[in-house]
Amino acid sequence: MKRLIHLTLAVMFASALTVGTPYFAAAQEKKAFDGVTLRINGYGGDYSRILQEYVAKPLFEKTGLKVEYQNSTVAAAVAKVIASRDNPPFDIIMVDSPNVPELTKSGLIEEVTRDEVPNISKLLPGVREFGNYGVPFLTNATVVLYNSKQIKEPIKSYADLARADLKDRVGLLSPDNTCGLLAMIALAEANGGSPDNMEPAFKALAGMKKNIASVTSATVNLMQMYEQEEVWAGIMWDGRVYSMRSKGHPIETVAPEEGVYALFNYLAPVKGTKNRKAVLAYINQALSDEAVGALVNFFRYAPCTDIKLSDEVAKDVVVYGKNQAKRKSVDWEKVSGIRGQIIEEFNKAMR
Repeated sequence: MKRLIHLTLAVMFASALTVGTPYFAAAQEKKAFDGVTLRINGYGGDYSRILQEYVAKPLFEKTGLKVEYQNSTVAAAVAKVIASRDNPPFDIIMVDSPNVPELTKSGLIEEVTRDEVPNISKLLPGVREFGNYGVPFLTNATVVLYNSKQIKEPIKSYADLARADLKDRVGLLSPDNTCGLLAMIALAEANGGSPDNMEPAFKALAGMKKNIASVTSATVNLMQMYEQEEVWAGIMWDGRVYSMRSKGHPIETVAPEEGVYALFNYLAPVKGTKNRKAVLAYINQALSDEAVGALVNFFRYAPCTDIKLSDEVAKDVVVYGKNQAKRKSVDWEKVSGIRGQIIEEFNKAMR
């Protein structure tokens, strides 16, 4: 009898091991990117916080991939990549439209195809400005803004910034800031010019010079002037205008009649990365509704994907839905090449 009990227990134990083996194996199974740490530059603040929560965290949970954000300016990140071509400081770089031509020409980033990143199929038509180089995920648009408490007649265009009632009340960003650069391209094209002929832009600038109270390259500094009502109207990034309005300031966003000029934020594998598959996984997650939606909900910058926004969010997003037709295309290779000249001429005009 005892022998029978022992045999029965042995069989039960063996059966338990056999049944349980797949579960033990699953628990111990190595994830796709266990032990891999992906290095990427970051924009800092809430931007990096959201990317950590909605891109890095889900990737770690699903694949074991760790992501290390090194916060800095885009210019500093690009400079690092250029200076360390043989030993890249990042596996993936996050930059905006003006920087992609230089990185591409210098052979510092790699192409990415739809076959490699399934969520590229979610991108809107026309947002990949550089072929297979760089994958865009978020838009920053240049808009006109005004203080509705101080200004009773709504502003509708760049041209309105020359109105007599705005004397000493206009604040601008200089072309050192890409928002200011886009404003100059807009002024040129709205007045019959182009990146090859910027003279109309400077004529338009001269027409509003008596109204310009402040010019700075620092977005935060200009925002403070709007919030303190030292300036009442001007040109700014759409997300920054929303930020001021969400804090209770009477600031209105205007998609100017001349059209909306914008840039895209891109992700691209750095040439020489040893973790290309992990980079592709990161880009795919960054294009997910989960990640894009979190960024749009917080900043109100427009998505580059076909994500559906709620009415509450969409009303504050400038380049979305039917309004996408208002977005003007920009020849970034040409504009980036003449940026120094535009800055020099702008500084002369403001003296």
